[in-house]
Amino acid sequence: MAEYKIFHGRYTLLRLLGRGSFAEVWLATDIKTNIDVALKIYAPATGLDDEGLNVFAREFAIVANVQHKNLLTALHYDTCDRKPYLVLPYCQNGSVQKRIGLFEESDIWQFLHDIASGLDFLHSMNPPIIHQDIKPDNVLQNDNGDYTLTDFGVSSHCKSVLRRSVSDAYASAGTMAYMAPERFGAHGNTPIMASDIYSLAATAFELLTGDAPFGNDGGLLQKKGADIPQIDEKYSRDLRKVLNQCLNV
Repeated sequence: MAEYKIFHGRYTLLRLLGRGSFAEVWLATDIKTNIDVALKIYAPATGLDDEGLNVFAREFAIVANVQHKNLLTALHYDTCDRKPYLVLPYCQNGSVQKRIGLFEESDIWQFLHDIASGLDFLHSMNPPIIHQDIKPDNVLQNDNGDYTLTDFGVSSHCKSVLRRSVSDAYASAGTMAYMAPERFGAHGNTPIMASDIYSLAATAFELLTGDAPFGNDGGLLQKKGADIPQIDEKYSRDLRKVLNQCLNV
């Protein structure tokens, strides 16, 4: 895939917005509507086998109708050359990744409120949806100024399928920095709601301070007995208490 190529006969690829372990995100123009969208294309180098495509179709059917202002719901799901892809609303403000270390306390309260609201909606579904990968790159700020969570609905099963399919070019160390201590235990592959709360707090901590609470090692250090670091006392007692409690779930 390259700039100004036509993807799936409908989308003009304008600019690569990001690349992760298993996917690329492109800014594209929908030729039929002339509207700019974000395309998230999974396994872009390899595609998936029939089993993998069936897994993705089943998983995304679960979240297809999720509607919440703090969740970035896909407009469309399809496949092209055995590559699953999502058509998403394009948020010009992008992710909060570029604002790490620049958040003020008022910003972080809104961030916590918005993303916690989206998580509460996901966790209250039947069965609950556990995000499993909350981090700055997966939080966008939409045109209304609301923080929205993306990349939900990509289950452990989907990630396992992708892990078997991607090439070394897309290998990644992952996102350990935001993983809760229990993720490193004997039952670490069993998603629980508390792990999402931990990841939310770890993300907020980094947005405020510029560093994740335990660096790149995440909750692994905490599991080994490391104390929870505290944010500067210039921040309110309430904020320090909230972050500490969420990192201690």
